[in-house]
Amino acid sequence: MDVENIFRDVKLSKTEMTVLRFIQNDPEQCIRQGVRAVAEQCYSNPSSLVRLAKKLKFSGWLELVYFIKFNITMPKLDVTNDIDYMSVQPEEALTPLLASLKQQRILIHGSGFSQLIAQYIYNKFLVTGVNASLALWPDYEILETEKRRLLRLHLDHF
Repeated sequence: MDVENIFRDVKLSKTEMTVLRFIQNDPEQCIRQGVRAVAEQCYSNPSSLVRLAKKLKFSGWLELVYFIKFNITMPKLDVTNDIDYMSVQPEEALTPLLASLKQQRILIHGSGFSQLIAQYIYNKFLVTGVNASLALWPDYEILETEKRRLLRLHLDHF
Protein backbone atom coordinates (compact mmCIF):
# COMPACT_ATOMS: atom_id res chain seq x y z
CA MET A 1 0.00 0.00 0.00
CA ASP A 2 1.24 3.46 -0.81
CA VAL A 3 1.06 6.65 1.26
CA GLU A 4 -0.37 8.56 -1.72
CA ASN A 5 -3.43 6.30 -1.70
CA ILE A 6 -3.92 6.43 2.05
CA PHE A 7 -3.78 10.22 2.26
CA ARG A 8 -5.26 11.04 -1.17
CA ASP A 9 -8.07 13.14 0.32
CA VAL A 10 -5.57 15.60 1.82
CA LYS A 11 -3.75 18.14 -0.36
CA LEU A 12 -0.06 17.57 0.35
CA SER A 13 2.98 19.50 -0.85
CA LYS A 14 6.00 17.84 -2.49
CA THR A 15 7.96 18.18 0.75
CA GLU A 16 5.17 16.56 2.76
CA MET A 17 5.01 13.66 0.29
CA THR A 18 8.81 13.32 0.53
CA VAL A 19 8.54 13.08 4.31
CA LEU A 20 5.78 10.45 4.12
CA ARG A 21 7.78 8.35 1.64
CA PHE A 22 10.86 8.70 3.86
CA ILE A 23 8.87 7.37 6.83
CA GLN A 24 7.44 4.56 4.71
CA ASN A 25 10.91 3.49 3.55
CA ASP A 26 12.25 3.03 7.09
CA PRO A 27 9.87 3.76 9.96
CA GLU A 28 12.19 2.15 12.53
CA GLN A 29 14.94 4.60 11.62
CA CYS A 30 12.47 7.49 11.99
CA ILE A 31 11.52 6.27 15.46
CA ARG A 32 15.17 5.90 16.51
CA GLN A 33 16.38 9.20 15.07
CA GLY A 34 13.45 11.38 16.07
CA VAL A 35 11.67 14.25 14.42
CA ARG A 36 14.68 16.61 14.25
CA ALA A 37 16.93 14.18 12.36
CA VAL A 38 14.16 13.19 9.95
CA ALA A 39 13.34 16.85 9.30
CA GLU A 40 16.99 17.55 8.53
CA GLN A 41 17.25 14.60 6.14
CA CYS A 42 14.09 15.72 4.34
CA TYR A 43 15.28 19.35 4.12
CA SER A 44 12.47 20.50 6.38
CA ASN A 45 12.08 21.50 10.02
CA PRO A 46 10.60 19.65 13.02
CA SER A 47 7.61 21.97 13.40
CA SER A 48 6.63 21.32 9.75
CA LEU A 49 6.66 17.59 10.41
CA VAL A 50 4.50 18.01 13.50
CA ARG A 51 2.11 20.22 11.49
CA LEU A 52 2.00 17.50 8.81
CA ALA A 53 0.99 14.96 11.46
CA LYS A 54 -1.73 17.31 12.74
CA LYS A 55 -2.89 17.98 9.17
CA LEU A 56 -3.37 14.23 8.75
CA LYS A 57 -5.42 14.16 11.99
CA PHE A 58 -2.77 12.50 14.17
CA SER A 59 -2.04 13.72 17.68
CA GLY A 60 1.65 14.06 16.91
CA TRP A 61 4.74 12.96 15.01
CA LEU A 62 5.16 9.52 16.61
CA GLU A 63 1.53 8.57 16.07
CA LEU A 64 1.98 9.30 12.34
CA VAL A 65 5.17 7.21 12.16
CA TYR A 66 3.58 4.27 14.01
CA PHE A 67 0.49 4.47 11.81
CA ILE A 68 2.63 4.22 8.69
CA LYS A 69 4.73 1.46 10.22
CA PHE A 70 1.88 -0.81 11.26
CA ASN A 71 -0.75 -0.02 8.62
CA ILE A 72 1.28 0.58 5.47
CA THR A 73 4.81 -0.76 5.76
CA MET A 74 4.40 -4.02 7.66
CA PRO A 75 2.98 -6.86 5.57
CA LYS A 76 -0.39 -8.16 6.63
CA LEU A 77 -0.30 -11.75 7.82
CA ASP A 78 -2.69 -13.96 5.90
CA VAL A 79 -3.52 -16.78 8.27
CA THR A 80 -5.88 -18.40 5.79
CA ASN A 81 -2.88 -19.66 3.81
CA ASP A 82 -1.41 -21.38 6.84
CA ILE A 83 -1.53 -25.16 6.44
CA ASP A 84 -2.33 -25.72 10.13
CA TYR A 85 -5.21 -23.27 9.89
CA MET A 86 -6.72 -24.98 6.89
CA SER A 87 -6.38 -28.60 8.04
CA VAL A 88 -8.89 -30.41 10.20
CA GLN A 89 -7.40 -31.91 13.33
CA PRO A 90 -8.17 -35.56 14.06
CA GLU A 91 -10.20 -36.24 17.19
CA GLU A 92 -7.24 -37.99 18.85
CA ALA A 93 -5.27 -34.72 18.78
CA LEU A 94 -8.07 -32.84 20.55
CA THR A 95 -8.57 -35.35 23.37
CA PRO A 96 -5.48 -34.26 25.40
CA LEU A 97 -6.44 -30.60 24.99
CA LEU A 98 -9.98 -31.24 26.18
CA ALA A 99 -8.71 -33.28 29.15
CA SER A 100 -6.40 -30.41 30.10
CA LEU A 101 -9.25 -27.90 29.90
CA LYS A 102 -11.48 -30.06 32.10
CA GLN A 103 -8.87 -29.88 34.88
CA GLN A 104 -8.91 -26.08 34.97
CA ARG A 105 -11.38 -23.26 35.50
CA ILE A 106 -11.80 -21.10 32.40
CA LEU A 107 -13.08 -17.51 32.42
CA ILE A 108 -14.52 -16.37 29.10
CA HIS A 109 -15.01 -12.65 28.55
CA GLY A 110 -16.66 -10.87 25.65
CA SER A 111 -17.77 -7.33 24.96
CA GLY A 112 -19.46 -5.85 21.93
CA PHE A 113 -19.77 -8.24 19.01
CA SER A 114 -17.40 -10.70 20.69
CA GLN A 115 -20.11 -11.39 23.31
CA LEU A 116 -21.80 -13.70 20.82
CA ILE A 117 -18.60 -15.68 20.31
CA ALA A 118 -17.94 -15.78 24.07
CA GLN A 119 -21.45 -17.13 24.71
CA TYR A 120 -21.03 -19.74 21.97
CA ILE A 121 -17.70 -20.96 23.40
CA TYR A 122 -19.18 -20.99 26.91
CA ASN A 123 -22.10 -23.16 25.76
CA LYS A 124 -19.74 -25.56 23.97
CA PHE A 125 -17.58 -25.85 27.09
CA LEU A 126 -20.66 -26.60 29.24
CA VAL A 127 -21.69 -29.43 26.92
CA THR A 128 -18.19 -30.96 26.96
CA GLY A 129 -17.83 -30.73 30.75
CA VAL A 130 -15.30 -27.90 30.97
CA ASN A 131 -15.65 -25.77 34.13
CA ALA A 132 -16.18 -22.37 32.49
CA SER A 133 -17.58 -19.04 33.61
CA LEU A 134 -18.92 -16.35 31.31
CA ALA A 135 -18.31 -12.67 32.07
CA LEU A 136 -19.88 -10.12 29.78
CA TRP A 137 -19.39 -6.34 29.89
CA PRO A 138 -22.60 -5.60 31.89
CA ASP A 139 -21.35 -8.00 34.58
CA TYR A 140 -18.31 -5.81 35.14
CA GLU A 141 -20.48 -2.70 35.42
CA ILE A 142 -22.67 -4.42 38.03
CA LEU A 143 -19.59 -5.51 40.00
CA GLU A 144 -18.14 -2.00 39.91
CA THR A 145 -21.42 -0.47 41.13
CA GLU A 146 -21.69 -3.03 43.94
CA LYS A 147 -18.06 -2.43 44.95
CA ARG A 148 -18.71 1.32 45.25
CA ARG A 149 -21.87 0.70 47.30
CA LEU A 150 -20.02 -1.60 49.71
CA LEU A 151 -17.18 0.88 50.04
CA ARG A 152 -19.65 3.66 50.95
CA LEU A 153 -21.30 1.40 53.54
CA HIS A 154 -17.91 0.56 55.00
CA LEU A 155 -16.87 4.22 55.19
CA ASP A 156 -20.19 5.21 56.79
CA HIS A 157 -19.44 2.94 59.76
CA PHE A 158 -16.33 4.97 60.64
